[in-house]
Amino acid sequence: MAIPTETEVEERLRTEDLDEWLRLWRVEQGPAKLPTLELMAGVIPARPGERLRVLDLCAGPGDVGRVIHARFPKSEVDAVDRDLFLTGLCRLANRRAGVLGRTLRRDLAASDWMADLAGPYDVVAVANALHWFSLERVKQLLAEVMGLLRSGGIFLLMEPVSPAPPIAKAFAAWRASQPPQHRWEDWMAFWSRVNDFLGYDHIKALGDRNAPHVGDSLTVTDWTELASDAGFVSTDVLLRDSEKVAIAAMRP
Repeated sequence: MAIPTETEVEERLRTEDLDEWLRLWRVEQGPAKLPTLELMAGVIPARPGERLRVLDLCAGPGDVGRVIHARFPKSEVDAVDRDLFLTGLCRLANRRAGVLGRTLRRDLAASDWMADLAGPYDVVAVANALHWFSLERVKQLLAEVMGLLRSGGIFLLMEPVSPAPPIAKAFAAWRASQPPQHRWEDWMAFWSRVNDFLGYDHIKALGDRNAPHVGDSLTVTDWTELASDAGFVSTDVLLRDSEKVAIAAMRP
């Protein structure tokens, strides 16, 4: 079967239960993600009545943007993601939630992914996505994000991390005692259903998961230093749990 267009995907999603799709996505992402997104939104230095310009980077179905919009309901949120299905789901879910802004299908591996974005933004947020890029591309992306923010704007990121070498062995033993935040079967349940919905092997189309990428190899210090090297200031660690870190940094 031919790969559907964005318009076709969105039209078919209009007849679907969006809440069920979003529920399956939340299960796939793990129970710890939503509280972390709420924390990220909670540290944005603005009054609830302010109209913020927000970029939801690698948005998926738009969780980060809608959490920020719920706290700052006058905000305008642009969302970008490369995935055909997720951009359709994001566009409909944002529209239903009354979120102003555009949802654009863009691949951050391409040099022109920023074309036509309506910056500068007050907030750029990304959750669980930059680790799919090589270290060199991560450095470039952080510099590009810097260019999209206004002076004083905030960059929020959440990414998987590894412990620093001196504590790695003890940390691994502790982590093994913790309940898992993600299960492979939950990932497969969501994406297998996407395959069925689209009518082709969309999992294969997602690309080679073994291609060079930083994964969870970076430490908390690595991520904060990358932000500093890109020119961000006032970098703060909002949360570090058994799998991930959430960080806030400002453009001077």
